[in-house]
Order: sequence, then structure tokens, then C-alpha cells
Amino acid sequence: VTLDPETASPYLIVSKDCKTVLLGDSQQSLPDTPKRFTGSPSVLGSQGFTAGRHYWELEVGDGDSWAVGVAVESVRRKDSLNMAMGKIWAVRLDWNRQYTALHMPPTPLVLKEELRRIRVHLDYEAGRVTFYNAENMMEILQFKASFTEKVFPYFWLWSQETYIKLC
Repeated sequence: VTLDPETASPYLIVSKDCKTVLLGDSQQSLPDTPKRFTGSPSVLGSQGFTAGRHYWELEVGDGDSWAVGVAVESVRRKDSLNMAMGKIWAVRLDWNRQYTALHMPPTPLVLKEELRRIRVHLDYEAGRVTFYNAENMMEILQFKASFTEKVFPYFWLWSQETYIKLC
């Protein structure tokens, strides 16, 4: 999995190898295409899925205010995260160090350990998105959904104190 710079919010900086995303100091001047997120600091993976089972691993830095998961192709890209949430299934670490299962409605998660390396599993036909702590393969969360369109890896970042890096 790699990041798709064409979908990246102007606030995000995607590395040249399209594996790492950071929050920049200011908004970059980028073309506002239909694919680009402008309402929230989000970016999609470059490959979408319409069948099969897929997984990817990523690492998050020390800081908070990040989310990782999946989104369907029709996710609202020009609106705030709150408006887009119905089409996103993700784990988020909030500014107050609270983990949240991010969908509609968002639900607090109680985790015994801090997440640094996460594995995201997508089973398209079964409509399951499962998250694991990749350091010990303990399941963190599972969403049940019914997918009828292309599903993409999804990343959200709103802190300069951290990063998201695909492994």
C-alpha cells in the first residue's frame, strides 16, 4: 500500500516514496481536484479494492490526533471529518489520548496499551474491517459493514508531533 498524493489535503505532506505522511506548517498551494480532501487533513491509499482480503501495516509516531482505517470511494472530501464519518471505518487517537472507533456514531475504545504499529485487515465480501496491534497481533476492533463500492486505505492526521508511515 502507498499513499495517493492526488487525494492528500493541502495541509498534509506526503513523502517522495508515498509511504509517510506528516502535517505541514501551512496549507500548500495544490490544485483542488474532485479527488482531493480539502475539508479534513486526510489522504487515501493509491489502491482501492472491490473484492478479496487485504491487509497493510503502518506505524504511528508518539503524538496524538491521527486516524487510520478505510473509506469508500464516495467519502465526502470537501467537508469536515464529522460530515464524512459515515463512509469511514477507522481507529483514531484524539488530542486527549482517548482512542475512538471512528464511524457513525464514534465510540470510545478502552485499550490497555498504546498503539505504535497497527495492522488493518479488510475482507470485502464479508464486510469486515479488523484492526490489530501489530506488535502482538491482539485484535483491537472490528467493524461490520456492507461494501458496494471501492474501498481505500484511509489516513487522517492533525498534529505536527506525529506521523503515519506505511511499513
